[in-house]
Amino acid sequence: MEFSFLDSFINAAKLSFKLILVITLLMIFYEFFENSKLYIKLQSFLERPLGKVGFTPNSSITMVVGLVLGIAYGAGILVRNAMSGKMSSKEVLLSSLFLSVCHAVFEDTLLFVAIGGNGVIILGTRIFLAVAVALIITRYIKL
Repeated sequence: MEFSFLDSFINAAKLSFKLILVITLLMIFYEFFENSKLYIKLQSFLERPLGKVGFTPNSSITMVVGLVLGIAYGAGILVRNAMSGKMSSKEVLLSSLFLSVCHAVFEDTLLFVAIGGNGVIILGTRIFLAVAVALIITRYIKL
């Protein structure tokens, strides 16, 4: 079967529509989630472990979104929180660096496990490196 330019364009448009739909639904969900009691509980639960690395409760949700859903979704929440003034420049930098090292931990780890990788080593190394980078930035670079 031969594909034409029109077939490629139609497939690209379908994919773009699906991505727009998913991202829009996630952002709508986040708007409702941000105003819920569960959001506050999750922030307080994450405050202690992430606070030791240098993150505040406002940046903790960005971390969760980025870790679970990936860097694109995490960046969307990060940009939104930064523009609304909920995160300082230091938090934006820490979150960006952390997510660049350790994002989409479930998806990426499962992909590497599917081709024969050791999931525990992959996941452990990524989390260790992300925490190490955040600690180094927090302790040795003044912002």
